[in-house]
Amino acid sequence: MSKNQVALFEDELAKMAVDSVKAEQSGLGATFLSTKNGALTYRGNPITGNKLQCVILQAPIERLYYDTRYDPTKLVGPKCFAIAAIATGMGPSDRVEGKQHDTCEGCPKNEWGSAANGGKGKACRETRRLLVIPADSIGSIEAVKAAEVAALRPPVTSLKNYSTYVQTVATTLKRPPLAVISEIAVVPDAKTQFKVTFSLIKAIEDSAVISALMERAKIETQRAIETAGEVDQEQAAETPATSNKY
Repeated sequence: MSKNQVALFEDELAKMAVDSVKAEQSGLGATFLSTKNGALTYRGNPITGNKLQCVILQAPIERLYYDTRYDPTKLVGPKCFAIAAIATGMGPSDRVEGKQHDTCEGCPKNEWGSAANGGKGKACRETRRLLVIPADSIGSIEAVKAAEVAALRPPVTSLKNYSTYVQTVATTLKRPPLAVISEIAVVPDAKTQFKVTFSLIKAIEDSAVISALMERAKIETQRAIETAGEVDQEQAAETPATSNKY
């Protein structure tokens, strides 16, 4: 083969590699990062330093209602759940068989004081599903397309940290989270045992890569919506039915 033919051949192999990854990803939800007991892990493996540099593609709002008590020996998915890019007009997923209401607004499980333990909180937990890819996976458009996506549900007590971070990035850089490299860390906290923090590493300068990240964000958000409610080992372990105090 000539050098040009070799180059074309290598390009074709690279494209096939990306297509192979897409085939494996199709129809599957992201695997969840875990913060259980204050340790940041992925697929059971600890993340070095308890922190991860990544790009946060999107953070859909998620609502989860469990009608059974948490049992670590038995993985049970939520009875009713909803996920959407924005809170306005949210309603139970089409995958829900036991819908508690047609819409989240007005649902009795989404009212203060509905917590199963008799507290002032809501029976339905509201959180966010952060969709992230490692910072070392954005070196090119093809790398972004092939990158593995992980999901993270920050503890309810850390959701304000994320909101503040998004506002800070928007104010100082006029960018959304997907256009910067962020560091997510799990650190000790005197009141809540641990908390998840967010900090800015740097802005992403390659506009082509940012465009690829925007496209990937759309794809992964839709995938999260389509696979909502799937039971995941780490996911289930961190969303027990008894977590109704919030």
